[in-house]
Amino acid sequence: MPAGAEQCTGLNSDEDPSLPEDCEDEEGDDDDDDDWVEDWDIGHLSDEDSDEAALDLPDSVCLTAARNKKTMSMMRTNGWEYDPEKFGPDPTYAGLYDGSFGPSDSVMAVADDPLTLLFYFMPPKLWSQIAVETNRYHTQSIPLRARPIRSQQRRNGVEVEELCDVRRRLAAVPEIMPHEVLRVLALLIARMLMPIRKSIAAHWSTKQVGALPTNRFNMFMAKNRFFHIMGYLHFSNNKSPQASVDRAWKIRPVVDVLQRTFARGYRAPPVISFDEATLPSRSRYNPTRQFNKDKPHKWGTKVFVAACAKTAYCMRWVTGQHTHILLN
Repeated sequence: MPAGAEQCTGLNSDEDPSLPEDCEDEEGDDDDDDDWVEDWDIGHLSDEDSDEAALDLPDSVCLTAARNKKTMSMMRTNGWEYDPEKFGPDPTYAGLYDGSFGPSDSVMAVADDPLTLLFYFMPPKLWSQIAVETNRYHTQSIPLRARPIRSQQRRNGVEVEELCDVRRRLAAVPEIMPHEVLRVLALLIARMLMPIRKSIAAHWSTKQVGALPTNRFNMFMAKNRFFHIMGYLHFSNNKSPQASVDRAWKIRPVVDVLQRTFARGYRAPPVISFDEATLPSRSRYNPTRQFNKDKPHKWGTKVFVAACAKTAYCMRWVTGQHTHILLN
């Protein structure tokens, strides 16, 4: 089994170097300005008070507060909230749910144990299924990988194995277990917290790299085993009919589980915020990525989020149709 960092394409970075940081507009800025005629007037812009008399507007409690400069100045400094004592009951949201909301009792029961909390949102069955799909993809890839291995042996001038022997050797690799997938995830998180810029394989190096300890990752998993798992890591079956129409099919099982567990772990509030968000990713392998020049992260997957308006806890999110379903 070939090993090494080459078996995990793009592991050190998900960025696509061919992408520009910003996309310029295709149309030039030197259009014929002479053809534009100003047909509207916004008036004189100034911070000074206008001498003109204020327009006659119908009296209301909100308008009275808006005309009070002292009140408006305090609002700009301290913020504002609806005061029923001054403005009366708010008829806009009459009959809203007034019970408790927030983390559910089931999630609070495991909140003090980080590992149990992880398994609350990502149950053990999920990790078992990831291991099943990863082993399935490894089995599906054996016929495709056998011939390139023989070609590589021929180029290297070593003894060339029979095709059946190569396939038998690839099939003899021990199956990936759920706990090994968890260890891979833990090592990736550790790399995120303490990265070695050179490459992820440097975490197994026995040479000193700055002030970082050497060969720490080998305490938890052999390097060849790590790259084997990363090379075949899969969450769904590529042979499924859904794979040809669902752009997010590669991660669909994980997304479906997280949608259920995050909704289970939070009692819905009376006020829910619906907004769009961007999951940053410049990876060329992301079929749902978009470019949005107005976002801090210009490349990513745009999703629509239903979140608690008070705590911003995300209870559900969906992608748009054009980034979700492949239309024929």
